[in-house]
Amino acid sequence: MSKSADTDAPLISVITATHNLLSQGRQDSFREVITCMARQKCGRAEHVIQDGASTDGTVAFLQEVTADAQRTRVISEPDLNLYDAMNKGAGAASGQYLLFLNSDDSLASDNVLNIVADRLIASQPDFLYGSTLRRFEDGTESREKRMSLTAILQRMPFCHNSVLIRRDVFAALGGHDPQFRVAADYDLMLRMITAGYQGERMDEPISMFWGRGASSDTDVTARDYARVWMKYYDGRKAARDLTEEDFCRFYHRGHMPAKLVLGRLIEPGTCAGIKAAARHSLWKTTRRSVQFWRSF
Repeated sequence: MSKSADTDAPLISVITATHNLLSQGRQDSFREVITCMARQKCGRAEHVIQDGASTDGTVAFLQEVTADAQRTRVISEPDLNLYDAMNKGAGAASGQYLLFLNSDDSLASDNVLNIVADRLIASQPDFLYGSTLRRFEDGTESREKRMSLTAILQRMPFCHNSVLIRRDVFAALGGHDPQFRVAADYDLMLRMITAGYQGERMDEPISMFWGRGASSDTDVTARDYARVWMKYYDGRKAARDLTEEDFCRFYHRGHMPAKLVLGRLIEPGTCAGIKAAARHSLWKTTRRSVQFWRSF
């Protein structure tokens, strides 16, 4: 139940998916999520906490730590995985825009939601994206600077926790595809840009995540990206003989075959955003083809 008597629909719904936080020892990191939301003092935002029917006392913990949190709802029901939980949270949200904030992430500054809200009201884009801070335990931090939508045919152009998506756009696209356990956020952005939706960039960082020294499993990520691309290029002549292993190799080397990208560029009905991404991808493929020191 909402902790606020304010019945006006919020502009922004921040959605956080949780599952068995206590057994994973993630109580303190989640408390920071609640604390960072309280520091925002943004009356135009709500917080939807979508729990996956936790069995270790997490639901009681969530109710306790959100007891005084304004415009915060805790929902607990079974889900398939993280992305399915995000979809459920989006379905329960009432904001015009959705921001997915992980249960061990934080917002980049104490006023970022108000800054974002002003931008959204002024321009009303289909989606708004910014950079992400990575903070390390020794107190240092780095900032993601490579944010270009022209990279969409190779990778996610920005972190998923630093993009706000119109709720009606998210619904029109069917949300995240939960068959992808790692790259469903990339699949969603690829579909969104391919459909012609328009995004706007802000230079300020929106969210922050901790860099705790554990690297992601690149092979698992490559496999999921490969499956996204196989779905995306399905039925196209240039991809007819390509296998999942081929697409995994494309992920590791960082670019696609020229014929595959060229086919996307000249395909009738291709939107301007994908055409720009295809031209960028062709340039990248051509440049790397003459870099003989690279292994392929």
